[in-house]
Amino acid sequence: MLDAAIKTLAKRGLAATSIQDIADAAGLSKGAVHYHFESKDELLERVLDRCCESIEARVRAVFDEPGSPMDRVRRAIFEMWAVRRDGIPEMQVLGELHTLSRQNKPIRAALAIALRKAREQIIEVGLNRLVEMGLRPRVSLSIAPRLILATLDGLSLQHAVDPIPPEEEGELLRALEATSLALFEI
Repeated sequence: MLDAAIKTLAKRGLAATSIQDIADAAGLSKGAVHYHFESKDELLERVLDRCCESIEARVRAVFDEPGSPMDRVRRAIFEMWAVRRDGIPEMQVLGELHTLSRQNKPIRAALAIALRKAREQIIEVGLNRLVEMGLRPRVSLSIAPRLILATLDGLSLQHAVDPIPPEEEGELLRALEATSLALFEI
């Protein structure tokens, strides 16, 4: 049901998607959706969780591939960019939920938790590895992931309306890497 909701929300947008649309996409009755979720907000909170889990799994998978810690961090940053650049359904839905969060306090609270978890993952998976390699942070490890995510999300917003040409993407990725590493002293 959650996967059907993600696909439907990504395709139609939050404002144009009803519980009935999600039920139809999942091959269920509207009553079955309401049986599992007390409200549309609860469904959206679970969708938010599923989107984050899916993206986290993709980033962890590339990070866990063999290589030096620096190679792993580089691959993780590149994957975080790829999910944004490609506009995968989960990122489309997260964008919709982010917009909704401005007026919807429960969604705002759920999104805040998801962002905290994403920052903790960046610290746990990547930044701590850089510290283990002997790099010293120039900013606190609680601030660095905010800067990394803000950069990626800002680039994603720009890319949605003014796509980065394929011939410039390599330079962009090198700049993302350099920007991230600039948060550390060697």
